Amino acid sequence: MKAIILSACLVALGALSIQITTDHYRYDFYKWAIEFEASNAQLAAKTIELNKHSFSYLESPRTEGQETIIMLHGFGASKENWLRFSAPLSEKYHLIALDLMGHGENTRDLEQSYSIASQVEYVREIAEKLKLKKIHLIGNSMGGAISSLYAATYPEQVQSVVLISPAGIHDIPSRMDELLAEGINPLIANTVDDFENLLSFVMEDTPYIPAAITKVEAEKAASRVEINQKIFKDLRHDLEGGFENKLAKIKSPVLIIWGDHDRAINFENIDKYAALIPNAQKLVLKDIGHLAMIEAPNVAATATLEFMPKG
Repeated sequence: MKAIILSACLVALGALSIQITTDHYRYDFYKWAIEFEASNAQLAAKTIELNKHSFSYLESPRTEGQETIIMLHGFGASKENWLRFSAPLSEKYHLIALDLMGHGENTRDLEQSYSIASQVEYVREIAEKLKLKKIHLIGNSMGGAISSLYAATYPEQVQSVVLISPAGIHDIPSRMDELLAEGINPLIANTVDDFENLLSFVMEDTPYIPAAITKVEAEKAASRVEINQKIFKDLRHDLEGGFENKLAKIKSPVLIIWGDHDRAINFENIDKYAALIPNAQKLVLKDIGHLAMIEAPNVAATATLEFMPKG
């Protein structure tokens, strides 16, 4: 789910956005809003070529001696999920927020594998192309599973990991598990109208988003139904294939942040997730849902900065 939190300046423009009804002006307003938030976090939109394909990401300036954080969003989301979370980190770290395979501005290839392992290799290839020998990883939901498997597969590269409501351990069922059993996937918006329900499902207290922004996001989500179904199928199959057995191979320190009102993945799975990782810490956030980096960006960022290894 690609959710955008706007600054106080944009909130003040909320009334104006209601008047933006044509596609042209709505998309112009949307583009300006994204660029405004990205600039606040010192992030610039970039692309990289891999295997004759172009992939999108956001990157902050890198000064000498700065360590790199790569941020990985969740299922159906995009790099913009990290905009408000990034601002407190950008002074101390070199930040990269990726659009994962099949997400955001990247190609939607129905023949591609979107397994966790495939996404790990995609992240590795980008890190190699950008000449990043050591990285910190931050991942939400699906991005958390990718971060975990990356750290287990390439432990010598990973300095630390922050997992926000990570996928991978689902022993204690969530509301989403109940809905999936009924044949309903609350993370896929089949129509524009479904998008509001999606926002309410993944966040306990949905932040204010101007109407024009919501409309654009809803249209984007509704256009992704087929590729989202493919990605979700690959993801579920992959996570059922012994994922948790690999977590013991993680060598770097890990912080797991989870909202206690998460309806997508039950936060009570945090205990087993942490127990399977040799050097893991836990932080449960009260009255927060599945997207702590969006619902409480400053809280999540502060916890991350306090956790990050010094030196």
